[in-house]
Amino acid sequence: MSSLSNQKDIIKSFVEDIFNKHDLLAIEKYFAKENPSIGEGSAGSKQSLIDLFRAFPDIHAEIEHIIAENDLVVVFLNFTGTHKGEFHGLQPTNKLVNIRSADLYRVVDELIAEHWDVVDQLDLLHQTGAINFK
Repeated sequence: MSSLSNQKDIIKSFVEDIFNKHDLLAIEKYFAKENPSIGEGSAGSKQSLIDLFRAFPDIHAEIEHIIAENDLVVVFLNFTGTHKGEFHGLQPTNKLVNIRSADLYRVVDELIAEHWDVVDQLDLLHQTGAINFK
């Protein structure tokens, strides 16, 4: 079993490689082969990230908080990027956006075995003008 500090380091490295360096090849390095939380497997995860990076080519994630207990790591991320490409049918606005998420990772044998997240998509839609609050 990995130490809690090592588990946090794995997730910090994952965030840096994937979200900040946009290194899609690194997915294989971090995820266990039998990972039910990545849906269609690493190919599906890669496609989702390709779509994200096309829409927000300068996206960057900052870790606000990271906590580890047993085999779980929780990380609160604050993404910033410019909406330069289509995103889920929403045409580019060239607006700077801020996307926040809370992610829970289960790390086993230094690999991500499971992942869950909550993303504030409502705020993203508001920032891009897709919806307006009254």
